[in-house]
Amino acid sequence: MAIKGKSKGRAAKAVTRGPKPVYQPVKKPLLAKHEFWLVIGTILGVALVVGLVVGFIIERNSTEQDDLEQRMRAAVNTYRGELEPILTTIGQARAPSGFDAFTEFGTAVADLDAETPQAPVDSKALEQTVADTLASAKTALEALQEIDDTALIRGKGFSEDFVVYLINSKGNLVRAMVLYREAAHLLELAAGAEGAQRAELAVRTQGILNAANEIFARGYADYVEAQTKAGVFTPSAPVPGLPAPTGTS
Repeated sequence: MAIKGKSKGRAAKAVTRGPKPVYQPVKKPLLAKHEFWLVIGTILGVALVVGLVVGFIIERNSTEQDDLEQRMRAAVNTYRGELEPILTTIGQARAPSGFDAFTEFGTAVADLDAETPQAPVDSKALEQTVADTLASAKTALEALQEIDDTALIRGKGFSEDFVVYLINSKGNLVRAMVLYREAAHLLELAAGAEGAQRAELAVRTQGILNAANEIFARGYADYVEAQTKAGVFTPSAPVPGLPAPTGTS
């Protein structure tokens, strides 16, 4: 008998291997990372440096401002120490921040301007007023011209407006004294004149006096502004017995 050959068995199917396990490292918490703290340290370091620089700048600016304010006070106090004795010879302060200069002279000029044949002005009294005004205006003018306002402001680093207040204050006060003196000379001529000439001189005197008062007021206002800028201005106290100011000029 023929021997039957062994039948070939079915070949076993190959089993596909699964993917190899990949190692997954355990993630560190953010706070545990060295890089995180390195970044934080860098930020804090930069912030510290910036803070120190800003603080230094603020302190320096504050010191410079304090020094500037001190120089302003010193300049104004020096100017005030030279100016106030001059002002006391020609008038008195008016609360809160004005000044009345040559009030007796102004009254004499107004009286002459309003003179009538029925109510003549005493010429002798006018002459005395003229003499007093001329003496006071001359002395004040010379004293004002001796004030070295340039030395008060040169090289001090003051602002332009502060410098202008100081310079204009002295300049306007000087110009006002010149005009007061000119008005006094005209009043002297009027005191010795008669009729229409006397009346004409009275009008001219009043016009120059008005200009002098206006320029003086500007100079004194600049003086007040300079004091205010320096933080040393003190309003004048009302004079006892006089009506309180109404705020109108």
